[in-house]
Amino acid sequence: MKTQIVPARHRASCAPALLLALALPACRPSSAAVKQPVPVRVQAVERRESAGATRFSGSLEPAARVDMAFRVGGYVDRIATAGGRRLIGKGDTVTRGMVLARVRAVDYAQKVAQSQAQLGEARAQAALADEDLRRARRLFEGGAITQAELDAKVARADSARAQVQGAIARTGEAGLSLSDTVIRAPMDGVILSRQVEVGALVSPGQPAFTIADVRTVKAVFGAPQSLVERLRVGDAIQVFVGAESEARTPDKLLDARITRIAPAADADGRVFSVEASLVNRDQSLRPGSVVSVRVPEAEAARPSVVVPLAAVVRSPRDPNGFAVFVLEGTGPHTAAQLRGVQLGEVVGNAVTVTHGLALAERVVTAGATLLRDGSAAVVIR
Repeated sequence: MKTQIVPARHRASCAPALLLALALPACRPSSAAVKQPVPVRVQAVERRESAGATRFSGSLEPAARVDMAFRVGGYVDRIATAGGRRLIGKGDTVTRGMVLARVRAVDYAQKVAQSQAQLGEARAQAALADEDLRRARRLFEGGAITQAELDAKVARADSARAQVQGAIARTGEAGLSLSDTVIRAPMDGVILSRQVEVGALVSPGQPAFTIADVRTVKAVFGAPQSLVERLRVGDAIQVFVGAESEARTPDKLLDARITRIAPAADADGRVFSVEASLVNRDQSLRPGSVVSVRVPEAEAARPSVVVPLAAVVRSPRDPNGFAVFVLEGTGPHTAAQLRGVQLGEVVGNAVTVTHGLALAERVVTAGATLLRDGSAAVVIR
C-alpha cells in the first residue's frame, strides 16, 4: 500500500478547517445553560375576617380643665369647707365665683393703704403746682416775671400731674395684688386635686387646685392613619364604659359622635387623637375611666381578601401602583403572572386587596423580586 504524501502547502491550508471542525461541538447548547425555574414560596389568598367594627381603648377626659395657682405669695390662712365640716378636696363640687382658698392679706392691705396715701400726697402736690402756674401766668401777663420763670412753673405742674398718674397706677397694682390673695372657682365643676394646706407658705405660680367641668366628658382614643382617613367630625361611634370584657351590659353602652380629629399624629405612637363628646348630666361618667370605643367599619358590607405584605411589589407598569405574582394552575412547576392590585388597609403583617385578586389564588410570598412576568417558577416548601 502506498502512502500518499500531502505537500506542505496543502497541509497548511487544511489546518484551519481541522480546527474549525474540532471547535464546532463546543458551540452546541448544553443542558447546563438552560434557564432554571425560580424557587418560590406561595400562599393562598384568604378572606378578611371582619367583626363589623374596629375597637380601640381610650379614656374619659373632662370637657374643660383648669389648673389654678396663686398669683401672690404668702401663708395660706383659709381653705373653703364642704358642708362646714371638712376642707374641700378631690371630688367636691364647686360653683363659679366660690372662694376656694386665701393667703394672709394683711401685708397686701398695708401696701394698698400706703399707695393710697402716696396718691393723696401726689394729688396735693399737683393742686399746689396748678395754683402756682395760674399765678405765674397772671404775673407774666403783667410783666412781673420772665418767660423762663413761667416755663419752670409749667414744667413743675406737668411733673406733679405725672406723679399723680404714677400713684394711681401703683394703687391699682396694690389693689390687684390684694384681690389675688383669694382664689375663686372660674366655673362650675369638680375638684380633681388640691395641693395646698392651711398654714403652708406658697409662692407666686404655685399650683393650688385643679378643677374640671364634668357636665360633658369626652372619650379620647388613638386611631391609625388608615382609619382617620375614613373618619369625619359627626360620625357615630359606640363607647363602652370600662374594659371591653366588662362592657357587655346595656347600661354601659353609650352612643357618641366624633367632635374632634387631631390634624397631626402623635410623635411617639404615630396615631391620631380622636375625641367624642358624651353628655354627663348625672356625673356618673368619671374622668380617667377606661373606655372601649367601637368604630363601625365604613366598608363592612364589601368582601375583601388579604395577602401577606411580603407578596406585594412595585408595579413595573405604574410607578405609583402595586402588584403581586400569581402562579397559574395548582402544580409545583408553573409560570408566574404579574398582576396589578389595589390595596386597602394594613392588618398586622397582611394588607387587604380591594381589586385584582380572587380567593384561593396562589401568590408568591418569597422570591418575588427574582421573577418577571411569565417567568418559570417552582414551588418549594
